[in-house]
Amino acid sequence: MIGRARDRVGASLAGGEDGLTVVEVIVAGLILTIGSLGVLGMVDAATRNTFRIEQGQLLNNVLQREMEEIRGLPYKQIALSELPVEESGENNPNSRVSGTAFNTNRNGTGLKPLVPGGSVAPGAEAFQVEDVKGSIYRYVVWDNCPGSVCADGEFLKRVIVVAKLDPTAPGGADRRYQEIQGQIVDPEAKPSESPGPAPGGGTVTPWLLYPTDTNCKKTKPKTPLEREEDGDHLAHNTRGVCATGLKTGNVPGAPDLLWHGAPELSEETPIYDYATDVEPEASPDTDKGLQLLVGGDCGEMPATTIATSPDSDPSMFQQLHKWVTPPIPGETTDLALTGEGTLYLWTQSIEGGVYEAAICVWLFVRESGTDTALVQPLESLPYTIYSESTWPSSGWTEIALSLDLEDAEGGGEIALPPGSRVGLALSVDDGSGSGIQTLYDEPSFDNRLQLETTGTLPIWP
Repeated sequence: MIGRARDRVGASLAGGEDGLTVVEVIVAGLILTIGSLGVLGMVDAATRNTFRIEQGQLLNNVLQREMEEIRGLPYKQIALSELPVEESGENNPNSRVSGTAFNTNRNGTGLKPLVPGGSVAPGAEAFQVEDVKGSIYRYVVWDNCPGSVCADGEFLKRVIVVAKLDPTAPGGADRRYQEIQGQIVDPEAKPSESPGPAPGGGTVTPWLLYPTDTNCKKTKPKTPLEREEDGDHLAHNTRGVCATGLKTGNVPGAPDLLWHGAPELSEETPIYDYATDVEPEASPDTDKGLQLLVGGDCGEMPATTIATSPDSDPSMFQQLHKWVTPPIPGETTDLALTGEGTLYLWTQSIEGGVYEAAICVWLFVRESGTDTALVQPLESLPYTIYSESTWPSSGWTEIALSLDLEDAEGGGEIALPPGSRVGLALSVDDGSGSGIQTLYDEPSFDNRLQLETTGTLPIWP
């Protein structure tokens, strides 16, 4: 019996019809292994994407906790136990230290004296919340107040808490640090001496918004699969309203979506061309992301005009691109912008050209069918210009553009009522070589707009 069983096994291994050959077993094993690797890759990408999204919320929680702990100290102890030392590095918060002062604005325009002699440790101090690791930095400065009210400047302090992540991104540069700022008034100051908190009075919270390649009629950005299905495509005409939906050519369509979540990861993250109708002459099909043609002077561009019909200049939609957020939800009634923020762009020249270039950036509020630009208080201009004598040309490079804005009436905080949208517009200033290209909606090159806010951040599905 044993001999007959051995014969049957031998027949199977030799290619009998009742069993599998060794080759078939090996092929089946390879197919199973390859399939398993694909599934594991998708699971890994989904896990990394979830982790990336959770990082932002965890950082906000860490910053809020740190701020509340400092607010709980006696006023005299809200000062630094030692002064921080200036360090180099764009992504190092201590690069904003200058002697015994600290720049409260990232663009270096808010230099204020540090407050020593207290119990607030400046950092860097390591922290870990679940799987998120990083460092905390703390700064306390004397804040501005009317000289006739508090000439000695001892009644109002500003606390800045910064959280910097340890590098975890799958590619690109380290993610920029996040921060919150808050004013603290001496509770023992007499009413005539104390200027009180700034208008709005809330804790400052960073709000991160990411430009996407999805039109704003959609309720959320494309998934990686949808991005792959769309692939390279014609430039979107973003000169109209969201209800119009996606349009190309000289037909006003929906702006693209400005979203509160980072681009979603996938097993592979190919880089797409968002403007196949704007191709380099010498080497077509080599450009990626959005290519913007050189436009006119910033002051002459219709950045805050909502087009309802084709433009007289049929290439205007290729010179000017717009993004807007979903409407602020009805239950979010206290959201406001402080006017400060930073725009981070991954960009390079066309075809690696070496030339001077300048971009024009508008931040606006869309409400009741009207776009209202925020203005620079020093120059009273409704846009911000960023220029480079030699635009990045040897590969994708991240630039940071500081924003210091106020509403058109010169008020304090900029209220964002329910139903309104925050908008971003971008163009290339006249005389800027062959234009620029910018890359976004891609996890390793995450263009983002960081706005300082008070109140409750909106939650969209």
